[in-house]
Amino acid sequence: MVTYDRHRGRRDALVQELAHRHRLAVVPSANDARIIAGAGTVAWEMLQEVPDLAAMLVPVGGGGLAAGTALTATGHNPHLQVFGVEPAVADDTLRSLRAGRLTPIPPPATIADGLGHAEPARVPFQINLRLLADVITVPEDAIADAMALLWRHYHLVAEPSGAVAFAGLLQAADRLPDGPVGVVLSGGNVDWTAYRTLVDIAMERMGDQSHAAPMLH
Repeated sequence: MVTYDRHRGRRDALVQELAHRHRLAVVPSANDARIIAGAGTVAWEMLQEVPDLAAMLVPVGGGGLAAGTALTATGHNPHLQVFGVEPAVADDTLRSLRAGRLTPIPPPATIADGLGHAEPARVPFQINLRLLADVITVPEDAIADAMALLWRHYHLVAEPSGAVAFAGLLQAADRLPDGPVGVVLSGGNVDWTAYRTLVDIAMERMGDQSHAAPMLH
């Protein structure tokens, strides 16, 4: 295992150095057309189930999953709106879209560590700049609340990054078009102790409100 200081180190440069030294192939998480195309199969499967979706919500980190979703969704229906969702403290994509260019932020601290990017990846950003309807940002408590509701009502274990799009639905339903909405729940890779702590705190904070949740298909 190789570690680095995310506040001062350059992860991509370190990866390239290790790949060159050990003759390894680098598989980027977002910054590659093939990765983006593969990510688009998520939206394709959703549209096979519900062809008349009015909107999709998808987590945004490096931007590959969002770009693949947007390409597939708008190719299926140009009027289908795709919204990226990211933590409010890690809003590099929102700032970049508003500015029309890559806009780095300081390394963020968020429970959704898979979305804690300081800058969008270049290749998916150009797609997201063109195709995303908007980006919704959610506070940390809302992410934990989404995890708790997914567990309580749907028996789904979602890591914080995986629950972010559902948090966006809970926070910004009034911004979405009328009609069915698809929500990408993108992972359950979470330490069980940390997960239990976040969910227990969220349950206590929500109280009786945790009895209400949107219907998922």
